Amino acid sequence: MFHLIYTSRTQQTFAAADLKQLLRRSRMNNSSVNVTGMLLYHDSAFLQVLEGDESSVRGLFKRIEKDPRHTAVSILREQKSFGERRIFGDWSMGFADATNNAKILKGFVDLAIDLDLLALSEQQAMELLSLCGRSPQYEDA
Repeated sequence: MFHLIYTSRTQQTFAAADLKQLLRRSRMNNSSVNVTGMLLYHDSAFLQVLEGDESSVRGLFKRIEKDPRHTAVSILREQKSFGERRIFGDWSMGFADATNNAKILKGFVDLAIDLDLLALSEQQAMELLSLCGRSPQYEDA
């Protein structure tokens, strides 16, 4: 199992409809290559963990890096672990939005934070992602 965690700044503010479209497309793309994960959006920044086969995760991440909606892409962790344990194994892509503008989304986790996602350490990012992963509000589409 391979895990990759990154942050990025967005080129635009995402409205609820934009987030819904992004999430829908992410889930479809991730499912097709057996990648799972969690995506957080807050204050025009993304924090995302991707997990799966290393070549699939790296291929997906290359597409993300080339996406013109992202700038300042920074990898917080790249790690190959032993076994097939997934942290977000039940989800094609979990989603949390700290701006509360996406409650219409299936898979929404209400995340009331006042953090700069781009300034999180690797440990802080893992703790935040894990917290979202345990949320009882989560329902994957």
